[in-house]
Amino acid sequence: MLKQTIFVLFAFCLNATAQDVPFPLNEIGKYEFNEIVELNGIDKDKLFENGQKFMKKVKVLNSKKKFYTEEKEDYMLKNRGSFYVYRLGSVKKGIGGAVEYDLTLEMKDGKYRYTITNFIFNEYQKNRYGKYEPINGKYTPLETEVSSLNKKEWDKQRQVVYDKSQELIQNLNSDMIYAEEKKNKKEKKDHNW
Repeated sequence: MLKQTIFVLFAFCLNATAQDVPFPLNEIGKYEFNEIVELNGIDKDKLFENGQKFMKKVKVLNSKKKFYTEEKEDYMLKNRGSFYVYRLGSVKKGIGGAVEYDLTLEMKDGKYRYTITNFIFNEYQKNRYGKYEPINGKYTPLETEVSSLNKKEWDKQRQVVYDKSQELIQNLNSDMIYAEEKKNKKEKKDHNW
């Protein structure tokens, strides 16, 4: 009876830690974060300006190509970004790969919509000099299910992508509400007491 109880507890703990990451899916089955954020009192020109500042910070790692585009008449900004995903080794952590994503911002008076989608994982490996470099031609969409041998590592990487995406969304939201206050000209001090 004790062995059965221990087995049930072990199975329960294993199931509790192997939860799937709650990525939202779009209509074609791709992972996608999107939301309409209401910001009353901020016009679309100011939102567009704030969006430009944010989008120019988003870059693809190790790429000289620029992916940033803007459509002023539609108040739309598009860019591609990426970040590293690390894996823990026996001694220290190493780069497991890089994830690229597409980011779109659309603005209207008092609100904006962001869409983050097309997550693609590019695996890294050490070269003969001990430096991490991408494996050419090995791009895997994050929605892809892997074999049971690699599932644990893949789920960890998905969790990192989910966490980094939430961090990106928080940074975007804080940058979009930023309103630069105009500094008044230096006030003349009255030297008369």
